[in-house]
Amino acid sequence: MVKSKVGAEPKKRIKHIFCQHEGIHEGIHRDEPGWFESNYHPYCFGYGYFFHRGSSLGEKLTPEYIKKHWDEEGWYGSLKNHCMAIIDRKRKIAIIKVDTEYAWNIEKSLPSDYTIYKVDEVIPVYDITEPKNKKILINMYAKYLIKKYLETFYNEYKVLNTISKQIPEHTYVSSSRAKYFEEIKGLVEKYNRLIPKHKPLCDKVIYISDYNVEFPSINDILNDNLFDDKQKLHIKKCKFYTKYCLHKGINWKQLNKNWSDEYVNEVKAKDKAYYEAFIKRAEKFKIIAKNNYEEALAKLDNNINDWRNGDKIQNVKYTDYYIDENKRRITSISRVLINKFSNTQLRLKPGKPNWVETSRGAIVPLETAINVFNRLYTDCILSGKTEFTFNSDQFKIGSFCVSKCMYVNKFADNLNVGKLGNKEWIFTIGCHHLWFDDIKDFARYYNLQDKLSFPLDKTTAECMENHLIYLSNRKTIESVGTINV
Repeated sequence: MVKSKVGAEPKKRIKHIFCQHEGIHEGIHRDEPGWFESNYHPYCFGYGYFFHRGSSLGEKLTPEYIKKHWDEEGWYGSLKNHCMAIIDRKRKIAIIKVDTEYAWNIEKSLPSDYTIYKVDEVIPVYDITEPKNKKILINMYAKYLIKKYLETFYNEYKVLNTISKQIPEHTYVSSSRAKYFEEIKGLVEKYNRLIPKHKPLCDKVIYISDYNVEFPSINDILNDNLFDDKQKLHIKKCKFYTKYCLHKGINWKQLNKNWSDEYVNEVKAKDKAYYEAFIKRAEKFKIIAKNNYEEALAKLDNNINDWRNGDKIQNVKYTDYYIDENKRRITSISRVLINKFSNTQLRLKPGKPNWVETSRGAIVPLETAINVFNRLYTDCILSGKTEFTFNSDQFKIGSFCVSKCMYVNKFADNLNVGKLGNKEWIFTIGCHHLWFDDIKDFARYYNLQDKLSFPLDKTTAECMENHLIYLSNRKTIESVGTINV
């Protein structure tokens, strides 16, 4: 090791090679170059810039190199063609090119006080965050927002360009329309002098899926002039057709022929009456389905002891009903209760009496299970608290960890049909939920009382109220003041 001169500080080594996620954070918060190497999606960063290239570019990065090669064609192509994001820590601004591999990762790693501008085209100037380039940046961001806004009209453009007549009332595509409109409006109000409103920001057509769309002006958007009157009427008819006519006995030809305010009101009134009648009928079928399910559930619960005896248990079938409000149809569905019981049950595994098996097929050592639940009873159930969360190594039964226990209103695990009328402790073990009264039922069936710290002839509420611990001499005592009972 070479000693440094007296009074001189040794140079601090700078890390340059990072894993995929670590590099994103480093690139946001430091100037020194670094990179992530990959056969498919490498990247490098330096001085606030992220590029879709690995170490071969990252090793060369300096502010001067970025400026010189931003527009200059080389072996890599110009740097602007590979730029994924620009981070300006001084101004707390980030420009993110949205169609790159790490756009989402960069956005989510930025501090919450950063202003984020998204673009979907090549960033034209290397110092775009400088005040002198504010107009370029704002107009690029405005173009991106306009394109995203237009994409929410996919169904409208579809009916205008194809034979399709369907525009659903609520879709994932159109759900962001109001958000993008408000963002465009807010941007225009804030940067009124920087954004032209009367002419389009782009002179090229854009594609909404496969449909060519003329780029609109800001005023076209704010004044609801994306479509002309003829197009608006066609869109209105399509929306009405989809909601009130499709699958309801009225075809497009009839609607188009009879279209008028009187006809529209007449169809709406008939549809409302039919819908109200359908809902009443649907409620009756919901009650029937619920009763069918509860009957099937009761049949399963009656088979617990048969299952413990090793008898083959048949899964119970019942009839449910699918209610389609859009098409006003009620369809019967044959269902099977896959889980054998309304709540997970326990038994000694047939042929292996030292192992406990759940009704969901998991097996654990009996002795370990007894020791764990004795501890949970004395440490938690009798503690006076009603909710506990555990570390993975705190209570372990075989390969499964007890992660939580709570004192809550009991409910059925099978489809979670609601409260069952009493409060009980529930234990979360792996993907299982075990109720304390079901554990006690298992212990009573196999006469395990003398191995347990909790009495099986008392309710959980009585045990908690009187602080009871079971002793091997078949007596119960108050646990207050007792140690290692």
